[in-house]
Amino acid sequence: MFKAALALLFATPLGLLAQSTPDATTLSAPAPMASHSANTMAPAHPLPEAPRGSLTASFAYVYNDAYQGPNRQLMGWAVVPELNLFKHIGLQGDFESLYMKSVYPSQSRFIMAAGPVYYLAPRSKVTPFVFAEGGEMRLTGQGMTGSDWNPVVKGGFGVNYRLSHAWAFQLIPGEYLGQQQDDHNWNHSFSARAGITLNFVPRG
Repeated sequence: MFKAALALLFATPLGLLAQSTPDATTLSAPAPMASHSANTMAPAHPLPEAPRGSLTASFAYVYNDAYQGPNRQLMGWAVVPELNLFKHIGLQGDFESLYMKSVYPSQSRFIMAAGPVYYLAPRSKVTPFVFAEGGEMRLTGQGMTGSDWNPVVKGGFGVNYRLSHAWAFQLIPGEYLGQQQDDHNWNHSFSARAGITLNFVPRG
């Protein structure tokens, strides 16, 4: 609207000049050209604004070849709230609950972590991102009288595919999960996630 008003502002003196001269038909010709230029410069489909924050719920899968027997796969769910601090940088929390695939011995893990996330194209329909987190993991299992807490680090890459103004599909095909065990050695796992994201995008 600002560009159209600016074009009209420039076109008005040309129209007045055309009316004040004997050959009004010849001198008034530039006025439609200015209007056409304003219509060309105005964007027909403005890009959506970057989300101010989001909430993602997803299915999680973890694989670790260090586990014995069938207990190499864990599955569960994850909830990730995120707040954008700048155009490309945000801060996210990660709450993840995992359980063993085998029935016995049953074991579950609950992860609480947080860290920065960097978006490569926050206003695009397809938005790749990378992230890194640190936190704690709680281990519980059948036959255990208590729980065990261990430090964890996470990092990976993913992509958000915008389905609508507020909804997106999120895929994290590669994620590293490191867990420090009681003997101070690190257990390394591979993780992947897929879910739905609710974006908090301002309407203007």
